[in-house]
Amino acid sequence: MRVATRLFYTALMVNLLGQPQTSLAQARQAQDHVAQHPTEQWQTLGLGGHKMGYRHILRHPSENQLLTRETLVLTVSQPGAPNATSTTVLEYRESSTGQPLAITKRVTSATANHQMQATVDEQILVVSQLNSTNSPRKHAIPQPFYLPEGLRLALLGKTEHDSPFNYFSWNFSSQKFDHLQLQIQPYNSPDHPEARWQIRRHQLGDTKRSTLIVADQYFYFTEERSTSGGDEVIISDCSQTCAQADFEPATHVYRQLIASPYKITDTALRGKIRYRLQGLSTPPPSTFEQTVKPLTDGVEILVCDDCGAEAPPAPETLAVALQANYWLPSSEPVFKTVVDDILADKDITTAARMRRLSRFVSRHMNSEASYSGYATALEAYNSKQGDCTEHALLLATLARAAGIPSRVAFGMAYNNERFLGRKYVFVPHAWVQAWTGNRWQSFDSGLGKFTAGHITLGVSNGEQSEVLKLNEQLHQIKIISAVQIKSR
Repeated sequence: MRVATRLFYTALMVNLLGQPQTSLAQARQAQDHVAQHPTEQWQTLGLGGHKMGYRHILRHPSENQLLTRETLVLTVSQPGAPNATSTTVLEYRESSTGQPLAITKRVTSATANHQMQATVDEQILVVSQLNSTNSPRKHAIPQPFYLPEGLRLALLGKTEHDSPFNYFSWNFSSQKFDHLQLQIQPYNSPDHPEARWQIRRHQLGDTKRSTLIVADQYFYFTEERSTSGGDEVIISDCSQTCAQADFEPATHVYRQLIASPYKITDTALRGKIRYRLQGLSTPPPSTFEQTVKPLTDGVEILVCDDCGAEAPPAPETLAVALQANYWLPSSEPVFKTVVDDILADKDITTAARMRRLSRFVSRHMNSEASYSGYATALEAYNSKQGDCTEHALLLATLARAAGIPSRVAFGMAYNNERFLGRKYVFVPHAWVQAWTGNRWQSFDSGLGKFTAGHITLGVSNGEQSEVLKLNEQLHQIKIISAVQIKSR
């Protein structure tokens, strides 16, 4: 195991680090010896100075393949409920020379329990979901495409690291390839005696969000630093005892609550409200229910049932809003059965059909929210567990199964009642916008109805990656004012 074998090659490693003139051939020779045996890393993970969990990386070589298994275990606190733990296991299969063969991802939590697989078939990546009737999806593989060992070998084989290194990896959350760039430079720090390289990794074209990585002589990553919701995320090498040591989980939900400048009455919520917001990195969309006006120091947003204007969607946009995808598997037979039962009466408006579907989801899902994981609509239907996100994914899926174009809206919703011990706050929220024939109209199975307290930050087809991007803005947002607009 890697931790167990550190003493085996630490002396050699220190010698190499202390002698910059060491040849690449010597480094490869030492690496070849290490790579012939199973190795492992234990790492602790912290967010904003609080431990969140650990990661375990196991590399197991065979005669002509290498299996790398990464297990990430996260635990968070939920007020009034037991601690919530989620486990994500990624398995990478590669040839002994680093050629990609397959990837498997398993997610397990109170709300999610799914497995995805991506297999390389020449220049095609075939992506499928276990226990799903959906057909596998095929994606042309861009080059260079690396899994962890292939990337490490490619970096180890470079003779110079003074120019950016670009490559592609697969992202199960977005169901797309990520185009990544590495900027590499030598590194020497007394805090990291085994470190040799410092690497900055970011999506090509997006330098604002990046991960700072410390790597050893062999390009094994020993520390990673990034940000999430304004807090620093640190993953660093640790002993197994250290990584798995007990800790007091942080209450992550509190980090995302946004204070209202004042209490908003129920009467105002049923009418029209004009907000002034600061701190948004991406302008919110204009919809049929909100008008967005840029200001020099933020944005002004007017919200009500019919406060906005939006260009009618093109036929191809509506076609996409009807398609099944990984997160919204509307083609699953169970959803067709549910829809046929709920909407047996065909002679009602689309809005009335959506209200029926929304009421079904409200009754079907457990009234106690669970804030762990990000489940697909099929998992939400089967487990009846989740929060507003699972509500929205399930409702959008049922809408698509009923032939109603739908999209998932993500943003904030005002709460006048006590929410996790706090009052008069805006909470992160997700709901559904359906095309009812002449407009996109909101339906909210989680809170029951759309009000002027809903502020839309973005819309998507339910992809986890899109929700995470929007979620990253929440810690920056400040609501300066919320003014009720009365009719004259």
